[in-house]
Amino acid sequence: MSKTVAKAVLVLDTLAEGPRTASELARGLGVHSSTAMRMLQPLVESGLLARGSDGRYRLGLRLAELGQQVLEGIDLRSVARPHLVALAEATRATVHLSQLVDDRIVYVDKIEGAATIRTWSRIGRSVPLHTSAAAKVILAALSPEHRRRLLAGHTFTRYTEHTITDPSRLDDCIAEAARRGYATDEAEFEPLVHCIGIGIPDINGRVGAAVSLTTVRGALDAAEVRRLVPHVRNTASAIAADLGHQSH
Repeated sequence: MSKTVAKAVLVLDTLAEGPRTASELARGLGVHSSTAMRMLQPLVESGLLARGSDGRYRLGLRLAELGQQVLEGIDLRSVARPHLVALAEATRATVHLSQLVDDRIVYVDKIEGAATIRTWSRIGRSVPLHTSAAAKVILAALSPEHRRRLLAGHTFTRYTEHTITDPSRLDDCIAEAARRGYATDEAEFEPLVHCIGIGIPDINGRVGAAVSLTTVRGALDAAEVRRLVPHVRNTASAIAADLGHQSH
C-alpha cells in the first residue's frame, strides 16, 4: 500500500471515531496542515468526506452508499446462488447473475451449464450494455436519466452479424423488454450464444439485478423462448422473494 493511500485510510479510520479539524488530522498523520488539506480536498470532492459549517471533517455519504452496495452485492449473490444452481440443473444451461454497481452492470455470479462451449463472461467483468439480455432488462427498469448516463459515450461495437449497433434500435429493444418483462440476446455478442434475461426486484421494488439463462445453439426459436422464459421468471421471483420483495 502506498504512503498516500495508507494515510487516506488512516483519515477514514480516524473520522470513524468522530469529526476532526484539519489541524487535528494533520497532527495524527504527522504532516503539515497544508499537506493535510491537499490530501483532504480530493476526498471531499469525491464525497468520501464532508466538511461541516464548523470547519470539522466527517465521513461522507458516499461511504454509506458504497457500503450499502457492498452489503447488497454480498446478500444478493448468497441468496441467489441456490436458485441459480437449480435453474442450471433443470435446464442444463449456463446461468448468470448480473448487477448494477455504480455506473456499470457486472457479472456477479455464473453457473456453468452442461454445454461444452465456454462463454466469454467472467465474474467481475462488465456486461456489454448493447448486447446482453441482462443489461437490457436492467436498463429497462431505470429512469430515463439514469439510463442515458449509463449509455453516454457507450461504443456500439459490432461483435457478430446480429449485434445491435444503432442506439435507436437498442431503445426499441429496451422498450420491448419493459413491455414483455424479459429480454433476449440473439447471438449478438457471441455466435451461437442466445440468452434470456429477467430482472430481480429488491425489497423496495427496484430492479438493479437480473438472472439470465444462456444456451448454445444455431438459433433460439419462439417455441423454445416460451418454454424457457417461465424457468427464468420463476428463478428471478424466488430470488426476489428471498430478498424480501413482496409481489402484488
